[in-house]
Amino acid sequence: MSRIAIVLQTPRDPHSSVFLTYQALAAELNRRGHRTEILTPDDFPGAGAGRWTPIVYPWKIARWMRRQRGALDLVAFHSFAGWLASATHATSTVDVAVAFHGLEPLYHAQLRIEAEASGGLSARYRFLQEQLMPRFLRAACRGAARITCLNTAERDFLADRGWAPASRIVTVGHGVGDEFFLDDTITRDRPLRSLLFVAQWLPMKGIDALRDAFTRLARRHDDLRLVCAGTLMPAAQVLSSFPSDVQPRITVLPRVDRARLAALYRDADAFLFPSSYEGFGLALVEAMASRLPIVTTRVGVAADALTDRRSAMFVPPRDAAALAAAVEELIGNPPLRAQLGEHAHAIAQAYREADRVRHWADALTTIDRVS
Repeated sequence: MSRIAIVLQTPRDPHSSVFLTYQALAAELNRRGHRTEILTPDDFPGAGAGRWTPIVYPWKIARWMRRQRGALDLVAFHSFAGWLASATHATSTVDVAVAFHGLEPLYHAQLRIEAEASGGLSARYRFLQEQLMPRFLRAACRGAARITCLNTAERDFLADRGWAPASRIVTVGHGVGDEFFLDDTITRDRPLRSLLFVAQWLPMKGIDALRDAFTRLARRHDDLRLVCAGTLMPAAQVLSSFPSDVQPRITVLPRVDRARLAALYRDADAFLFPSSYEGFGLALVEAMASRLPIVTTRVGVAADALTDRRSAMFVPPRDAAALAAAVEELIGNPPLRAQLGEHAHAIAQAYREADRVRHWADALTTIDRVS
């Protein structure tokens, strides 16, 4: 039996896909006989320091690691959480893994583009993300015997910059629960009337393109509706982003549990995911499992697993016209909708949660110590 700590850099939020994913990993490790605990900034008073969390939280973790000498066999740090512990050799007595749920430099590159329209990012934030963060992540990776990431773009980034040998990097996609897989007896031969968007209400998720595209579509199609789920923002605030004449056609659900979310996928007719950046994009695989025709950008799992006009419709980021045009084509082409849904559903079989979690657990428990 190994004693394992998973140290996240995100809160202990039961509605967060990050936290839920690591909960599933911990459960699998415990099922194998290990003793696993999850730690988050919530467990360390004062660790949440806003934009300076990448400095304050790792400092607290480094102190904590020094107190754990002999008490742990493996620690899996989420992203930058353990960079200082590794840099100061506080992890010298344990095996170390680093798990990325989206790679900060790739996210930041897209965030800079998004922010240009509103005056750009602050100098302080750019210094943190462009100067300090790469150094933090490089230190974390160089002290790790195993690094897991979510897509090939992240893997190539890490290897190309020499942050870790390719032999230590494993691509581990997330998985979805069986409840999201649409029963083979259920068909989607009805007209396209309900669009579904599942993501936080953030510019990086393509909300501007979604707003403009749905506004155009709603004014052309009287029966078209949009459901925005998991926004983590009050419904009134999301609705205020849209013109008043289309607001009655939009349903906003800031938080939904898995059962409700699976029902939303079953009830929808198409899934829209115009995100500018994703480490993975779990909602995409949930939509794939539900046999939905998908309109998305080439991000995360979409770039690795889906093919344009065969298993999804790809559109450029921040392009409302292209997003609206793709939906228009789906409305008028039922055979294409069926083809996209069936092919996506077949691909989703490789992303069942139990299989993906086992693969991730294997990657973390079959590592060699860094000398």
